[in-house]
Amino acid sequence: MSVSDPLLKDIKGCVQQFFKISTENTQISDNNPSFVLLGTSLEKIFDKGLIAQQNTLYFNRTIDPYSWMSSLVKAKSDIVTLTYKNCVDNVRERCDTPNNTARFRLLVKYCLMKHCLHVPVEFLIRTGRAHLFYNTNSIIGDEILSEIFLSVLLQISKTDFALDLKHSSFLDCTWYLPYMVQVELVPCKYLGLSVSFAGNRAVIVHVAPDSVIAENGSIKIGDVLDKLNDVHITPSLKGRLSATLRSKKGEPVQITVAKAYNQETKEFFVPIKSLLKELRMDCALVVKQYEEERGEEILPKTACSGYDVKYLGVVDVGSVGNVKQVEKAVTRMSATPPVEDDASVTKANKLVTFEFGEIGIKVKEVKTSEVLMEHSYMQISSCGSTARFPKNFGYCASTVNCDVASHFVCYVFQAASAEDTDNILLAISQGFGRTHYAV
Repeated sequence: MSVSDPLLKDIKGCVQQFFKISTENTQISDNNPSFVLLGTSLEKIFDKGLIAQQNTLYFNRTIDPYSWMSSLVKAKSDIVTLTYKNCVDNVRERCDTPNNTARFRLLVKYCLMKHCLHVPVEFLIRTGRAHLFYNTNSIIGDEILSEIFLSVLLQISKTDFALDLKHSSFLDCTWYLPYMVQVELVPCKYLGLSVSFAGNRAVIVHVAPDSVIAENGSIKIGDVLDKLNDVHITPSLKGRLSATLRSKKGEPVQITVAKAYNQETKEFFVPIKSLLKELRMDCALVVKQYEEERGEEILPKTACSGYDVKYLGVVDVGSVGNVKQVEKAVTRMSATPPVEDDASVTKANKLVTFEFGEIGIKVKEVKTSEVLMEHSYMQISSCGSTARFPKNFGYCASTVNCDVASHFVCYVFQAASAEDTDNILLAISQGFGRTHYAV
């Protein structure tokens, strides 16, 4: 095998760039091109020739670079320093690294900051255990190339890095770090933002006007909610974000977001841009927020589609807003002869357009184009129709998100046909499928 390898040349080139940067008194940060190249090259070297399938006497196991690197904390050897063990422990304690790819990258960053990345490679070479994890066609498994690689890592250990170790939620897909914003807000029960989950991340899809978030101005639609009160946001918290907010009642609210768009560089963070496309959000409208005076709210909407229906009226259904209440309200509003006067029933009989948006529905009067009602899918608790009145339908909603609401009303409509009713209810149910969770 040749005593040279393109990957070794790449990291040697990075070392030269680091030396040049150090003479200019410039920090080597996460998004420095040379650091990203170094991280990418190191990852390829640690992956190259890895014997992933490990056979033991009783079972087979699959390993990756992070697995064997983290297992060295159990080794009884002076080569494995306390500093290296602390780096591994710090990574193990993190809950914002979803897989071993992210953990490997974070461990590399910790080791670079603590000048100990050479430790795991030196351990394999000096103890003669490299062959247990790497074949001879690899850099680490080759007797000569592994020594060259170790010498380069020892050079890198003399370099001072200024890396962000606090934020790692996107390390599973890139070495680049998004622009992170941390804000502290006054104690409150309602922040005024809604999120939708895509790719296991919470994308902000709505910011309520005059809310605490809107007043702050630094958090925009399209940003990713990373942490709330020091709790890393994952899909497991769907529907429980409000509880997370209330967990520190009376204390300032701590929020960390990853910015979708960097106003200084005029660029999107690529992984977040992919999430926006997955949610069918208009990236142009995300950018436009920064061009509006005082950060006025721009909602990322897709083209709305709608049906012309008759708005029959609204029924106050009290503290319960389930499907049974919808059926009762539709029956009461549709019955012939009509129900007797009741304070809980308000009749309308207006021709309206029932529109569907990305985050909710909107009902406009046909004659005046006045918006009669507008509800996000989070405010809608149920919808339905009845077999007795197949063209009529309704939905229950509240003025706040239904998971915290204590009072509901049911809006009742009449479509042109039973088929239209089915399509409308299907569209609302699809909205539930991409529910936006509010905080």
